[in-house]
Amino acid sequence: MKVLVVGATGMVGGEAVVQCLAHPAITKVIVFVRRDLPADVSDHPKLESVLIKDFAIWPENVLLAHSDAAAMIWAMGTYKGSITADLEYPVTFIESMGQVLETKHSGAPFRFVNLSGKFVRRNQEKRLWLLEKPRKIKGLLETKALAFADSHAKIWETFILKPGGIMTKKMVSSGAGIIGAMMGDSWVVRIEELGAFMVQLAINAEGEESIIDNARIARRGRELLESKAT
Repeated sequence: MKVLVVGATGMVGGEAVVQCLAHPAITKVIVFVRRDLPADVSDHPKLESVLIKDFAIWPENVLLAHSDAAAMIWAMGTYKGSITADLEYPVTFIESMGQVLETKHSGAPFRFVNLSGKFVRRNQEKRLWLLEKPRKIKGLLETKALAFADSHAKIWETFILKPGGIMTKKMVSSGAGIIGAMMGDSWVVRIEELGAFMVQLAINAEGEESIIDNARIARRGRELLESKAT
């Protein structure tokens, strides 16, 4: 099974790549990047890096070469809100890959696993008092990604992940994990749990809703990590 990843140089995307490489069901991980990955990851035999100069342009030959992939984990995004990076880049990929799959795809629908956020809002009319721009831009992406899946159900599935606070391994080891535990699964998720759940969606998303909240991510991610440890 082949899985595609965008955002591999970021915190969450990097965790997803590491867990993809470790999963026995995944035989190939294709990361689309603008700069090289760390050597400890890039040297892995399952990994292939594809340099993309402009994420607003997806050459047909590149997409055709990977039209056999099962899923895309899209973990690129900004905190301040960028129309280009947070909306135009992923929508361009969705539409471009969709055109390729309409003529080349067979079998199960392609799964688009999108990292969003707990406080992202799809309602573009409602006034938001905090971080309105990034929350609404990413909300618009949610709307477009879900609508594309609805209108292309034979070839495409969209899964929107809405984590709250993401606890890194360093934060947990420093004692912040206690605070996370006090806040509970509705608000906080460990990065390993998020990565495990994203990878599972890429492999098999049967039974999952299109929009997935923090509590589901944390609990299912924890179950996956515990089953792997036994």
